[in-house]
Amino acid sequence: MKKYLPLLLLPILLVILAACGVPPLSQSSDPPAPTPITTPFAGIREDPQRLTLIQTDLPDGFRKLDNTTLHEGHNAVLFMNADAVSGKSDQAVLGVVDEITTYENDADARDAFENDLLLSEQDIANKIQESESTAPGSIKVQAYHPDLNDADLLRAFKASYQLGETPVHEYRYQFMVSNAIGNVIVTVRAEEDGGESESGRAQADAIAQAQIDKLNNFRAQRPQ
Repeated sequence: MKKYLPLLLLPILLVILAACGVPPLSQSSDPPAPTPITTPFAGIREDPQRLTLIQTDLPDGFRKLDNTTLHEGHNAVLFMNADAVSGKSDQAVLGVVDEITTYENDADARDAFENDLLLSEQDIANKIQESESTAPGSIKVQAYHPDLNDADLLRAFKASYQLGETPVHEYRYQFMVSNAIGNVIVTVRAEEDGGESESGRAQADAIAQAQIDKLNNFRAQRPQ
């Protein structure tokens, strides 16, 4: 039976804004010890909790807010920059969702990416609109073409919308590296005029690239 990525596409800012009043979270614990690779497989054989990003992979100020594992081969984490959300910091990046699912082999991952997980701009707009805090008619979604390296397959979107009185840009990356599929969502506060923050967009791309690099670092090599 195929194992499909749940594609959480969380309403991240609802969680982030609700968390503004909570005390700062403690440092996240170290990831689990590595799972030994016992199969001669040119792919990734690793606990997804070690494949997702950790706090030190992100810019300063981020704390892990939540961690979810829906089934074997899946892990999703939510990070928040509380000071950026509350305005105590001028950093543009507010929150990050990072989700990884591993498949039995590259072919299964490719099939899921190209068929079962295929997304359109309207799909993303509909997901965002499900949030009651999103102003109706404020959502604009378009294809995004980041300069990322070493993903076997990649697609990305940029969503711009008004959340309450806060204009935000959301960068959504979906990529395949061997038999793993990653889904990274980075939410960035817009500039005062509603435009994109260049530094925020650069940080969003860097976060997605860090996740791609991490997956490649765990890619096992078939013996020669």
